[in-house]
Amino acid sequence: MIFENRQDALKKLLEVLDDEIVQNCVVLSISENGNFYAREIALRYGMLEGDFLFIEEVKSPLNKETALASVSETKDSIIIKELIESFEISDDFIYNEIERVYEDKILENIHKFRAGEGIISLENKNVLLVDEGANTGLTLLCAIKSCLNKKVNSINVAIPIVAKDTAEMVEKIVDNTFFAKIIEDYVDTKFYFKEYDSEL
Repeated sequence: MIFENRQDALKKLLEVLDDEIVQNCVVLSISENGNFYAREIALRYGMLEGDFLFIEEVKSPLNKETALASVSETKDSIIIKELIESFEISDDFIYNEIERVYEDKILENIHKFRAGEGIISLENKNVLLVDEGANTGLTLLCAIKSCLNKKVNSINVAIPIVAKDTAEMVEKIVDNTFFAKIIEDYVDTKFYFKEYDSEL
């Protein structure tokens, strides 16, 4: 157990943020659990601009707990080729699943939460990507790819808890990272909370 609850995780995350960098960012939540942190960061810094970057994982047909890919609302995707090869899954299946997940889940969220409108303009903006935890980094990498293709000015990441391998990988490809805790052998995000409410 690392955090008492989400408030404790937020407190520890806020302690590692760089005020000068963060206050000039557009905050983007990249998951439902990231919304709490994104909202609180935006309130603290008086941010007037923010949004949700919708991203969904594509699961293995052989093991529904295993994510093989992720796709964002900007139709950017990240695929874990090693897993696809080990499961002997065809490229056609993956690309069809990416399209299905986009149409079934992401478009539904865009209509539900934004009345069908696309994400705010990110061109030449400094963005702060926010989530609650990052294990494989699949969602985070997809968000980073989307931001790069949206021609942002800088990419910054704020997450309370992250796997060591993911932290080291992400630190090489974004401008700034703010992690409250880096874990060597990451289990599952909720494992690190004494009190974890899955209903937000």
